[in-house]
Amino acid sequence: MVSENASIVDNQQERLSVSHEDLNFYISGFVDGEGCFSVTVCRSNFRKLRWNINPFFQVYQHKDNTYVLNVIKEVFECGYISKKGGNPLCNVYCVDKISDLIGIVIPFFDEYKLFGNKYLDFQLFKQIVTGIKNQEHLNPDGFIRLARLAFLMNSKGKHRKNKLEDIFREIKESSEAKR
Repeated sequence: MVSENASIVDNQQERLSVSHEDLNFYISGFVDGEGCFSVTVCRSNFRKLRWNINPFFQVYQHKDNTYVLNVIKEVFECGYISKKGGNPLCNVYCVDKISDLIGIVIPFFDEYKLFGNKYLDFQLFKQIVTGIKNQEHLNPDGFIRLARLAFLMNSKGKHRKNKLEDIFREIKESSEAKR
């Protein structure tokens, strides 16, 4: 974590000194506008159910403003920064490791609350990540429950490649075939 008085450095001449608490509130507000809690539901040839659930916490920023992503990464002490696929002018800070989501990201946003729809997405995200931690996604009923929650997030999944009913049908077919 960052020291009690953190220095955010844009360049060597300009320093902004803020308290640890103020920085955390800033990050929460920044994520409210520029962040995303998302969960992909995708095919996987390596899973028993032939589908996988992958949660991600991401924050996007123009490459000229990547120092903000570096500050967030420094505060969370996890995740990575990379170029956003399909947009060379944008970078993304991402946390996708379940232990980091459970141990760092979720407790942070439980303490430094989000507002509006982002808060609602976070609450669903938290249920999904907790379900994965508890291995619910490894059985058909648990997977279906978590997938339903994922499809309620981010405008109810209107931009998803796969339809929920197709996923459920395939999971039920694969679990019936194994009986």
